[in-house]
Amino acid sequence: MRIAIFGGSFDPPHLGHLAFARFALDALAPDRLVWLPAGRQWQKPDQVMAPAEHRAGMIRRLMAGEPRFVLDERELHRRGPSFTADTLREFAGEHPGAELMFLIGQDQYARLPTWYQVETVVALATLVVVPRGGEAVVTPPGLPEHRLRVLALPDLPLSSTAVRDAVARGEDICPMVGAEVASYIASHRLYEKKH
Repeated sequence: MRIAIFGGSFDPPHLGHLAFARFALDALAPDRLVWLPAGRQWQKPDQVMAPAEHRAGMIRRLMAGEPRFVLDERELHRRGPSFTADTLREFAGEHPGAELMFLIGQDQYARLPTWYQVETVVALATLVVVPRGGEAVVTPPGLPEHRLRVLALPDLPLSSTAVRDAVARGEDICPMVGAEVASYIASHRLYEKKH
């Protein structure tokens, strides 16, 4: 069993996330790809995110129709801060002998030595790093020995910040998130500018 774990705040999830997840299915050939929305991120305690149920609802709409995609809400329901080490430990316990692959962007990879129990993270999962815009992936100093795969994805200039800004300006976000997620955001009035 090969399990790819795709973590992030997904606030909101957009077509760049979907393209990346599909690319990872092709490149890594996992039995399943788990979308893992983050709960309370300990490194960004002041970040205000859309409520957990809305981020999960948007991911469900975005990933619909691909049977190998699975939504895992465990971090959304965890009390206190969310640590990747704890989550990977749980996955390893639930799927003994499975190969775990943890998908992260180059920015997160650079910060990895500061993560809680990083030695557990690198012991339990192969790190699959996505370089940004053709940059070389450089292993950050202080990171314990680890298994690494680099997944060069075609450049997609999309970000959750850009989507939130477009909603606040009243612009059409369908080209960024797809019709299903756009209609979800509109019906729940997410990311609108507070007057």
